[in-house]
Amino acid sequence: MSTLAKRTFSSIVLLSLLAGAVFFDYDIRKWFFTILCALLGFGASWECFGMLNGPKKFTSLKWFVSLALVVVVLFPMFQNRHMPFWPGISFDLALFAFVFWMIVLATNKNQEALRAAINGIAIFFLFSMALKLISGIYYTYNFYGNIPATFLLFILGTKSGDIGAYLTGSLCNAITHGKNHKLVPSISPAKSWEGLVGGLIFSVAVTLVIYTVFSNKRNGYEWWDGYGYFKMTVIGILLFFGGMVGDLAESSLKRTCEVKDSGHFLPGIGGLFDLVDSLIVNSFVFYFILFFLNAQ
Repeated sequence: MSTLAKRTFSSIVLLSLLAGAVFFDYDIRKWFFTILCALLGFGASWECFGMLNGPKKFTSLKWFVSLALVVVVLFPMFQNRHMPFWPGISFDLALFAFVFWMIVLATNKNQEALRAAINGIAIFFLFSMALKLISGIYYTYNFYGNIPATFLLFILGTKSGDIGAYLTGSLCNAITHGKNHKLVPSISPAKSWEGLVGGLIFSVAVTLVIYTVFSNKRNGYEWWDGYGYFKMTVIGILLFFGGMVGDLAESSLKRTCEVKDSGHFLPGIGGLFDLVDSLIVNSFVFYFILFFLNAQ
C-alpha cells in the first residue's frame, strides 16, 4: 500500500472518531471527546518523552507524565463540569509541582535523570495547556443546535491546511519530477512553496465553507457577526500558518533527536505527536483569536 493510501486510510479513521465526538448526543459525545483527548495526550506525550530522553530510558517517569495528562483531562468530568482554563492550570500546578520535587529527590544526584525530569515537566505543561484550550474551544463557543461549530472550524481549518499542503506538494512533485521549490530543506526537505500555497487555499476555503453552513444557524456567542467572510479568511490564514509553525517545530525537534517519525501508531502519518503538532500551536492561536473577537 502506498504512503498516500495509508495516509488516506488513517485520515478516514480519525475523521470518523472526530464525527463521533461532534454528532453524538451531548451526554455521549462529551465522554467520547474526553477519552479521545486523553488518548491523544497520552500517546503524543509518550512519544515526545521518548524522543527527548530515549525510547527505552526512564520508563517509570514516562508513564507518570503520560498518565498525569490523562488525569488532567478526566478530572473535570468526574466533577460533571468543564474546568475553565486558568483554574485548570492551577490544578495542574498543584498536581505536578509536588510530584516533580519527589522525582528530583528520587534522581539521587543523577544528572541524566534530572534532565529527564525537567523534560517531563515541560512536556506535561505543553500538552496540558493545549488540551485545556482545545477543551475550552469545544465546550464554550458557538453551537449549531448540538454541534460545536467553532470546534469544527478549529479542527478542520487546521487539518485541511495540513492535508492540502501534502496533496498539493505531492501532485506538484509528481508533475515536476521531484523539482518542487523547497521551503525549508534544512528542517523538512519534503515541504515546498507549492504545498504552502495549496495548503493555504485549502485552509481558507474550508473556513469559508464552515462559516457559510453555520453562520445563520447558531446560538451562544455572536462573534461570527459582522464582516464574517473577511474574518473567516483571516482566521483561515492564521490557522494555516500556525499549523505550519507547529509542524516545522516538530520536524526540527525530530531532526535534533535524530528520528524520522515520533512513532508508528498511524499508518502513513506516523506517530500521534506528528498528528497533533499543528493543533498544539493552533490551540493557542485560535483560543486567543476567540478571546480577542469576543472582547470587541
